[in-house]
Amino acid sequence: MYKHPLSYNQIDAHGLHEVLLKFQHRNHEEIVLDFEKLASSQLLDRPVVAVSSGTAALHLALAALGIGPGDMVVVPTFSYVASVNPVLYVGAKPVWIDSEETTWNLCPELLEQALRKFNARSKRIKAIIVVHNYGVPADMAKIMRLAKAYKVPVIEDAAEAWGASIQGRPCGTVGDIGVFSFNSNKTVTAFGGGLLTTSNSKWEKRARLLSSQARLPKSHYLFEEVGYNYRMSPLVAAYGLVQLPKADQLVANRQETFSAYCQAFKHMPAISWAQPISGDGASRWLSAFRFDIPNPRKLCNELVKSGFEVRRGWNPLHTMKHLSAFPVMNSKKAESLFRQVICLPSGQGSDQCVASLIKLI
Repeated sequence: MYKHPLSYNQIDAHGLHEVLLKFQHRNHEEIVLDFEKLASSQLLDRPVVAVSSGTAALHLALAALGIGPGDMVVVPTFSYVASVNPVLYVGAKPVWIDSEETTWNLCPELLEQALRKFNARSKRIKAIIVVHNYGVPADMAKIMRLAKAYKVPVIEDAAEAWGASIQGRPCGTVGDIGVFSFNSNKTVTAFGGGLLTTSNSKWEKRARLLSSQARLPKSHYLFEEVGYNYRMSPLVAAYGLVQLPKADQLVANRQETFSAYCQAFKHMPAISWAQPISGDGASRWLSAFRFDIPNPRKLCNELVKSGFEVRRGWNPLHTMKHLSAFPVMNSKKAESLFRQVICLPSGQGSDQCVASLIKLI
C-alpha cells in the first residue's frame, strides 16, 4: 500500500447512510432517477442517462449514433484504453489522432487532415471521440468547427473532466454527446457508474432503451433487439447523491493541489504542464507534469520507492500490439508525452511529494 495514493477518496459512510434512510420503503429506482435529476441540473439541464460505467456510456453513445461494423471513428491516441474499447465492441475501426502541445489533447490540425483524407473515400469517418485528458479541456472550438463542416457527430469523453469548463459551459455539454465516469479514483466519485448526456432526444431515448436490455415498455417482457445490462445500480446512485452536492468543493480541492505543485515548480524550467485554451477551465483530476529531464522513468521509480503512487503519462494506444494496424495521424507528440509525463498524488500528500521531488531532480 502506498503512503501517498495517486487519487484517493475517503468514504463518507455517514452521508451514504443519510441518503439511504431517505429512500427506505421507496422504489429503489427512485434513487437512480434522483441522481439523474441532480446530475442534469449541473449539466445545463440536459437529459442524462445514468449507467454502470463511463465505458458503458461511451458504448451506448456509439450505439445511439448507429456506429457499426467497418465504420471509422476518430480516437485520440494519448488516452486510456477505455476510450477505444467501445469502438471495437461495435465493430468499428479507430483512426488515431496525435496530441497537440498546449492541452495535450486531440490535435485539430491532424483531425482536419484525417477528415480530408478519409472522407474523400467511399467510407467516411462517422464519429469523433474527444478526450479531455486529466481534466484539461481539448480545443473544442476548432474541433466543433471541423465536425460541423464535415457533418460528423462529436462524443466528448469527459470521464476525467467533471467540473472542467469550455467557454463557461461544462465539459461534456459542448459536443453532441458527453460521457462521464464516477469510478473510485475520479474527483467526483460514486465508486463506480457513469453517465451519458445529450440534448438530442432521439439519442437519449435510444441510449436509455439499450441500457435496460432493450426491454420495451409493456406490462410483459418484450424485446425486439439485443440490449445491455448497463443501468446504474441504486447503491452507486446513492453515493453519487452524496458527492454531487459537494462537486464544486471536490474539484476546487484538486485544483488547489495542482496549484501547489505549480507554485513549487515555477522556478524549475524542466517541469511544465498542460494549459487550457483561454476562456476554458481545467478541473485537474490528476496533477500531471512533464519532466524534460534525462530519465523521467527513473524519477518515477524513485518516487514509488519513497511511497508515492505515481503514473506515467498515457501509453499511446496506436503503439499497442492489438491496436497498431489502424490508421494514425502521427506527430510523435503522444510518444514524447508518454516518456516525459508523470502524474503525481492529486489528493493528500502533495507537499511531501514536492519535497521528495526537489531532492531527486
